Amino acid sequence: MNLHRTTGQPDWHSVPKKKRNRFQKVAAANGLVTPGNLITLIGFGLVLYGLYAILMQDYWLGLVLLTIGRLLDIADGWVADKTGTKSAIGEFMDAVIDKVGTLLTIIVFFAVAVADIWLLTILVLPQIIIPLVILYKRSRNVQTHPTRIGKISMAVAWASLFGVLMVQALEAYWPSPFAVAVYGLMIVSALLGSYALYEYTRMKTRKTK
Repeated sequence: MNLHRTTGQPDWHSVPKKKRNRFQKVAAANGLVTPGNLITLIGFGLVLYGLYAILMQDYWLGLVLLTIGRLLDIADGWVADKTGTKSAIGEFMDAVIDKVGTLLTIIVFFAVAVADIWLLTILVLPQIIIPLVILYKRSRNVQTHPTRIGKISMAVAWASLFGVLMVQALEAYWPSPFAVAVYGLMIVSALLGSYALYEYTRMKTRKTK
């Protein structure tokens, strides 16, 4: 939960220049190139490639690529923490790319009609509005952080999206019971996402200096 979270200042700011590790030295030179940010971008690229595979109706390849991409999204915060290169930019990039990847995935799912439109709609709405709220607060120079329920809602959302892909890939072998469970998971994700949105709009934030 706290792997990508910062206090507003990059990790390397609190380390004397002579004691910074190689990753912190590179990060201090530009503020953007860090191991965590690179992993975030690679993961996003794999998600995009996976979505292309889904558009081509290669559901198994799409599922594999999306899974790896999402695992990298989990790994980026861990790497940022271990290398001492967490920053507000990395935290923001991770949160926005997370939401954009989810939104694009659902758009592709709409395009290939892998699930009922109303289910996809209630799943995506909170995930669209949350980054807009974050961007608004950032424009007001207000510091925000990912919430625990927000992370959980995103994890459940992706679990349900993976489930939808599995339904399509296994349609000829394992039809309705599995599909019912996946649709139930999508509804749970929508409820969690709505509560996460409520938290973002009501959370107490501290203005950055």
